[in-house]
Amino acid sequence: MTKRVLILCTGNSCRSQMAEALWNEVGKGQWQAFSAGSNPAGYVHPLAVRAMAELGIDLAGYRSKHLNEFEGEPFDLVVTVCDSAKESCPIFPGAKQMLHWPFVDPADAEGPEEQRLAVFREVRDHIREQITNFLTDAKHIRSNDMPSDIQREVKSKYGAVAKSGLSSEHSGVRAVAEAFGYTPQELASIPAEANMGLSCGNPTATANLKPGEVVVDLGCGGGLDVLLAAAKVGSSGKAIGIDMTEEMLELARANAAKQGVQNVEFHLATIDQLPLPDAAVDCVISNCVINLAPDKPAVFREVARVLKPGGRVAVSDIALKKPLPEELGDDLMAYVGCIAGAIFIDEYRQGLVDAGFAQVEVVDTGTDLNAYAQVENQGGCCSPAMAEMPNPGELAVMDSGCCSMPAADDALHARLLDLLTRYDVNEYAASVRVYAVKP
Repeated sequence: MTKRVLILCTGNSCRSQMAEALWNEVGKGQWQAFSAGSNPAGYVHPLAVRAMAELGIDLAGYRSKHLNEFEGEPFDLVVTVCDSAKESCPIFPGAKQMLHWPFVDPADAEGPEEQRLAVFREVRDHIREQITNFLTDAKHIRSNDMPSDIQREVKSKYGAVAKSGLSSEHSGVRAVAEAFGYTPQELASIPAEANMGLSCGNPTATANLKPGEVVVDLGCGGGLDVLLAAAKVGSSGKAIGIDMTEEMLELARANAAKQGVQNVEFHLATIDQLPLPDAAVDCVISNCVINLAPDKPAVFREVARVLKPGGRVAVSDIALKKPLPEELGDDLMAYVGCIAGAIFIDEYRQGLVDAGFAQVEVVDTGTDLNAYAQVENQGGCCSPAMAEMPNPGELAVMDSGCCSMPAADDALHARLLDLLTRYDVNEYAASVRVYAVKP
């Protein structure tokens, strides 16, 4: 069934007109786009017509319309593209979703016609990128409407962590991050909420990122590594975060806004189906996330697909040194905590080779996975989870599992704590640094 989107602006002469045409082109067969304005100009800007004609899209038959023409009509989505429209547009009762995408008004550009046309082209390309990203993410979400029990549990638990209030302001969370390689200076350079103690390494320290590069973080969480990477690649580069948990992405975007960075973007997706074009990325990083993916070979193939030739992988993860005890390996919550989802070090290495990578290294860092068992009553391997909200500077008793989540109930908490009391995680698993290059 074709979905309907209404794109609103003030004058309905530039941005919303280009967005309508681009949406109908990119979403052909799946979406039908319309546009309108709260104070229509009565014409379509000639430079918008020229800019779209360069893409083979004819705006000659388009007209400037008042939003009242669509009053009462049902829409799956309403998108406002300028601030005045956001403030003055009425609520459409039939709209299932409303979004605001602010774009610079190209009609305000000054100078010779060719100079102004360049501004229209730039806005046009930004609109097309935004629409493409949205439709790609929406397609991905539909493909995951019925996630596996594991995916559902992972999303639930990580979503709870995103709302838990854990941050570098808690001494235990900060100690966990520092134990796995983050410096106090790095943690102080980003919003405290970006660090929730979910790490098992520091991939940005080993990725050798350079200004101008494009880097993708698989499972970006609250944006810890994305923000550190964004600083390293600079304004001429870009850091992209991928996460399948809406709450984490909301937190990551809030942290990016707090940081004031412009060279970041975030996508809702699973890491085995990346919403990115082929050969578009210089480096892929990840921090204690690939072990959570049920289909790791698919993840490795996707990483190879999006990397440019010569692109590299710099990942921190958990891998197995020997088989897990049966009750630990079969425990779903241990999987959510990274332990039962981990694969053997040799299997990890071979998986990357099979995906076409060269110069593959999977190195046991020797880091104590129970490092924070010594920190304020915690236990487990790579992340604190809260049984209840702690006071600033204190940390609640940790749940269990590597990259562990809050306990769903007291019985579960007791079960996981019992598992890690009886088993030394370091005997079975290791924090590893993973390196690889796409030929």
